[in-house]
Amino acid sequence: MQRRHSVRHLVWRGGVAAVSQAMMLTGLYPLVPHAMRALGKGDVGVRPVRAALAEWGMSAALSAARPAGFLPLPGARVRGPRPVIVLHGYAMNRANFVPLAFRLARAGIGPILGFEYWTLGRTAAAARQLGWFIDHVRAETGAEEVDVIGHSMGGVVARYYVALAGGDGVVRRLITLGSPHAGTDVSSLGVGHPGRELLVGSKLVTRLAATPPPTATKITTIWSRGDALVPGGRQPPLPGAETILYDDLGHVALLGSRRVAAQVIERLRKR
Repeated sequence: MQRRHSVRHLVWRGGVAAVSQAMMLTGLYPLVPHAMRALGKGDVGVRPVRAALAEWGMSAALSAARPAGFLPLPGARVRGPRPVIVLHGYAMNRANFVPLAFRLARAGIGPILGFEYWTLGRTAAAARQLGWFIDHVRAETGAEEVDVIGHSMGGVVARYYVALAGGDGVVRRLITLGSPHAGTDVSSLGVGHPGRELLVGSKLVTRLAATPPPTATKITTIWSRGDALVPGGRQPPLPGAETILYDDLGHVALLGSRRVAAQVIERLRKR
């Protein structure tokens, strides 16, 4: 369903993955950003130490599961209300969605399909490729609409598609998890185009903020105050969107939370 990549591109992806793996398995992430939030004046939610340790455990587990990204996600063969497209975050892959996809599949939601995109590239390019992928899924399944779940940067890519690339109405429901719709200051530490595009006050963030709410697509944003990368307390609600805010979940822990899964299932079950 997706185009083949050059050897150079695959080498770059491998390097990004290796750095991400090392940070998560050693605890450099999430312990350093959580400590910085706790020492600063940021909104760190409740029980920040427990949240940081839980985030480390979930990050290490999902990082170790990265090779599973070459396999279909749980729920790939389920026939539910609509196809569900999941988009990973910066420097990650679709294996991050294994816990959530498993719970969605048990609830009869699917088929669940992972969309891979180059996270060092431009958001607009990823949104166009998402559109092509969704068109292919609709043609293959006969579905008129799809649902989309985006984690972190993936949620911004999906929102761009809905707001600026013709996805309004093609996507019935968009759910974003820990997505920096208003930007995040830690983006300055990243490499590639997202290092600029996802900053607070960037041209991309400003452009998206100026777009009117979608007329057909329903949006739910899920954040957490305990998220050290995209603190939920700093993200203003999107006009016309439903907002769910937790106190104690880390950025990656949103993907493994039973509470989050229950909220997602409730919304995707609706026809």
